[in-house]
Amino acid sequence: MYIRDNRDDDLIFLPGREITIAEVLQSAGYQTAIFGKWHLNGANWEDPKSWNGWTGSFPKQQGFEAGMVSKENPHFTRLLRTNTQKHPGDFFGVDGEPLRSIKGYTSDIITEAATNWLEEQRDASRPFFLYLPYDAVHIRVAAADEYVSRYNTGDARKDAYYANITHMDAAIGNLLNHLDSLRLADNTLLFFSSDNGPDVLKKWEATYYCYGTSYPLAGQKYQLYEGGIRVPGLVRWPEMITPGISDVPKSTLDILPTLCELVGQSLPTDRVLDGVSILSHLTDGKPIKRERPLYWQFEDPWEFVTIGEGYNRRLDGSQKVDKPSPAVAIREGNYVLKGLQTEVFKLPTNFTLFDIVNDPKELQELSEVESDVFASMKQKLLEMYQEVNTERKKTATEVKQKISQIER
Repeated sequence: MYIRDNRDDDLIFLPGREITIAEVLQSAGYQTAIFGKWHLNGANWEDPKSWNGWTGSFPKQQGFEAGMVSKENPHFTRLLRTNTQKHPGDFFGVDGEPLRSIKGYTSDIITEAATNWLEEQRDASRPFFLYLPYDAVHIRVAAADEYVSRYNTGDARKDAYYANITHMDAAIGNLLNHLDSLRLADNTLLFFSSDNGPDVLKKWEATYYCYGTSYPLAGQKYQLYEGGIRVPGLVRWPEMITPGISDVPKSTLDILPTLCELVGQSLPTDRVLDGVSILSHLTDGKPIKRERPLYWQFEDPWEFVTIGEGYNRRLDGSQKVDKPSPAVAIREGNYVLKGLQTEVFKLPTNFTLFDIVNDPKELQELSEVESDVFASMKQKLLEMYQEVNTERKKTATEVKQKISQIER
């Protein structure tokens, strides 16, 4: 389930009562800005009233003081359905004002807007939080000739995909260079990651350009196998973090608690938080202590035929397989437990257990061999699933009541 970009549907959105990182840091005196993809509501962006409306789901309502945002991917919106990342258009200011047509490639547009804010609009006497949700390498991809010319795989679509990644990498390098020139780099904490594994080739027309691979892990986007949920993550803070590699599992849900500890803000106590602070792990290498397993839930998982071998191994989106796929997963220590459902939003009834450290391809099922681990993790998975869906039902009821009041 996701927010569609081609219709106005306020039944799915980020509720205003949720607390964002921007709101936490704003209350601590930070300047907050966003440049890039928002995609957290389905309201009518062309109606100025929506930006201060009842959903509370627009950027300024969620703690961002400045910036430039698009409803979905800047190049792939309700008004520009067939556009690419070249000359994307459809950006808005955080107050809802439509912006002029912006020429160029989205990775450059987002970076240039961010560096302009850093250099010309930021209050240099205050700390800042800058959020840059790039749309690369979302389809439809496009990259400048200088990046496309670096690749010659024999497949023009594959060259375009690789060039799109390289173009984004160069844009982020430009951002880092600006931090250096402003003498901000040493004391700026930077997080970089992705939201899911690589998209599935040929799942629909525009994904003919999706040549990412999760090899040697199993699965990709739309799946809760390791290749769908494990992605690279980079953290950079020259003044405090020694360069190195950590294979300890972390989640983007850990960022809010980490920043709360860093700036001296208390964690919200009126809600359950799945993440934990990883600040001492980043700065001193100390173990990460979790009381709850890492948790994933996706109620519309897909199964596909696998093609190719090694780093050319991918899922073929044109060949869907009619078999159950895990909709819930938790990780605790070395183990991952997957839950399969017979019906959407119903408790899982079938489960599989894997040692993901020693079996990253998820080939050896361990529920009978590790029966105590299986029983303990199954109970935790079911409790967390019920907790999430109780909150989902509560939110759905509130939304329906609000819509009913408006219609009266």
